[in-house]
Amino acid sequence: MAIIKFNTMTFGTHETVAVVAGVTQAATANNKPMMKVTLNDGTDNVTALIFDTTKKDLTAGGITEGTTVAATLEVTEYKGNKSYKITNITPVKLSEDELRELIKLPPIEPAKLVNDTIMLIKKSSGREYDMTVLEVPADDFSLTALAVRLILGNIKAFTKSSAAKSMHHDLYGGLAYHTYRMVKTAFAVCDIYTLLNRELLVCGTALHDIGKLVEMKTSDTGIATYTDMGNLFGHPLLGIEMIDHEVWRQDQAIGGKSYNREQVAMVKHMIASHHGQQEWGAIRVPSTPEAMMLHELDMIDSRMYMYEDAFGSMMPGSSSDPIFGIAGDGKSVIYKNSFSDYT
Repeated sequence: MAIIKFNTMTFGTHETVAVVAGVTQAATANNKPMMKVTLNDGTDNVTALIFDTTKKDLTAGGITEGTTVAATLEVTEYKGNKSYKITNITPVKLSEDELRELIKLPPIEPAKLVNDTIMLIKKSSGREYDMTVLEVPADDFSLTALAVRLILGNIKAFTKSSAAKSMHHDLYGGLAYHTYRMVKTAFAVCDIYTLLNRELLVCGTALHDIGKLVEMKTSDTGIATYTDMGNLFGHPLLGIEMIDHEVWRQDQAIGGKSYNREQVAMVKHMIASHHGQQEWGAIRVPSTPEAMMLHELDMIDSRMYMYEDAFGSMMPGSSSDPIFGIAGDGKSVIYKNSFSDYT
């Protein structure tokens, strides 16, 4: 079955293939069961309705978040906008080429993003490292070694993982993309703000979302779902636990203290405070310049991604619908001017 992009669909009935990005139980005005199913075509998401169906029905039919499906969609107009209704939906297996067409990917291959991130981590130390390999020496217990080992020890998940279920970098390899851009910026900003410790800032930035590997599970189609541990604790605490486990592992290996405990504490504080404010999910507010800079870099990259993502479907000289989170916790309209090259 051909893949028909949502933005090309006219009013009428269409048969297409898509990825299930979200499944939400709802109800009609008459309190009859209804499902809201978010579908992704590799470029855009749409939310379509299925009537007289429950989440249990879909699960029994093999349809969950991350599943590739063949769907029949009825496209109509509702209050001036396109409305989508699913009349038939079944799981479908796709070839690797077909699947790749449906997976939303960063502009750089995720594996290259991870490799380049590790090279920047090594470079940030100012020490001589073998840049022809990813690994660090076994007797190295620097912050650089801590960051590199945690990424390499989880490299498959780190390469594939989305950075979020929604909001920003919610795509296959989104975590690698988000981390790489932040690490690259962190490295550069130290030339301006010389108070900052470059190795500390870069390593803390590289690890700030490492807990998302436990907080979420990302499907082969790039769709993230929260784990039980993610729902219970959130990625800052889970990331700190991953660091503690790595320190314990190395301590056991050498029969003594491995990593510098103050340096480790500074990285853990950066993870604990990178959301900036406790009402935004921070365990503590930033107390060091590196922690404050990490928070600001996180805000910059997440918001810039929202602009980039929104601009992809906007015409020059137009405004968007309100977007949640791009300016604090509220919804804001963004404008794409007609005189800049946003490609």
